[in-house]
Amino acid sequence: MKKRWSVFFLIQLMCFSVVCQQEIECGTDVSSSDIKIIQQFIKTLKTSSSALTPLDSIVPIKFHIVGYSNGSSMIDSLSVFNEIDLVNTSYFNAGIRFKHCGNVNYIQDSDYALFEKINDETLCDSEDIENVLNVYFVPRLYKISNGDTVNICGYAYLSGLTKNRIIMKNSCATNGSTLAHEIGHYFSLFHTHSSSLGDELVNGSNCNSAGDTFCDTPADPTLSSSSVTSSCIYIGNEQDSNGDFYDPDVNNFMSYSRKSCRDFFSNDQLNQIAAYFFNYRNYLNCPLDIDQNLVAENLNFNIFPNPADEIIYINSNHVGGNLLFLKVHDLTGRLILDVVVSASFILDVQSYSLGSYFLTLSSGTEIRTKKFVKAR
Repeated sequence: MKKRWSVFFLIQLMCFSVVCQQEIECGTDVSSSDIKIIQQFIKTLKTSSSALTPLDSIVPIKFHIVGYSNGSSMIDSLSVFNEIDLVNTSYFNAGIRFKHCGNVNYIQDSDYALFEKINDETLCDSEDIENVLNVYFVPRLYKISNGDTVNICGYAYLSGLTKNRIIMKNSCATNGSTLAHEIGHYFSLFHTHSSSLGDELVNGSNCNSAGDTFCDTPADPTLSSSSVTSSCIYIGNEQDSNGDFYDPDVNNFMSYSRKSCRDFFSNDQLNQIAAYFFNYRNYLNCPLDIDQNLVAENLNFNIFPNPADEIIYINSNHVGGNLLFLKVHDLTGRLILDVVVSASFILDVQSYSLGSYFLTLSSGTEIRTKKFVKAR
């Protein structure tokens, strides 16, 4: 049995230093093989003119909750499932939902409660469920960098079929954005400030090939709590190599903005998540029973494309015997359409005037409204 109490006391000591005060947001690394695989995937995706398909596919996820041998410091499973509710909302427009596979796996082992990045994945090697996204929640998570011990919030693997896993530190796991961030990495997303493919310019001239490779996410100088206020306003004054000032998106999940500010994936990010799942992670499958009760089935739906010219696809998560009602109103409140629809359907908007409309779905017990725009 390995003993690392010296490391434990070292980390406690460092809590009086800058290292613990300035916790590293993400420990996900981008390897040369990751870059090669994802670069080829992005190239194929962007030359195929494929669009986000409004589907409702299940991604099986397995929770492993780690604590000390006496059972202490285990994260509350209810809080984790509440977080997955938030994650499902964030990923809904990618056409995927996360559902738990089997029962929660509780692990009481002090040797892994203080989890060292990669080295302690011997635990994961023995506990992983094959072809399922395994998420480990640990009381403490750190890595060794240049001889220093650094606390991290979580990390994931961008590619590779053998490591379907994410490691999360308990204190970061239920803040509303870090778990969504790490799952984003698992589905191929780089940080918005990534420089693995070169620095993205503010003018967007290299947005397809540098940074995070998305042109609908502005160049990011690497945000932090010192450059983003508690009101989610960017106050930095960094400039790119052309001397242009950055104007980053402080709400994007894949940034290093304040965790409380991050609540958004761009359309291009959602498109890539969906394509990566359907083409690369399509082997995911739960060998156990999916627990249908662990994740709330609140009525939700997506609209694609939006804005739209002629037709829009509406896909909802509605199940059961209740009828689903559709109403469309214009900005003045005038009722345009009132019909009964199926869970997924196509709406013809060719005759609609240009402008914004409100689309409301009602299941009899729940109501959800979203806005769409008739473009031309």
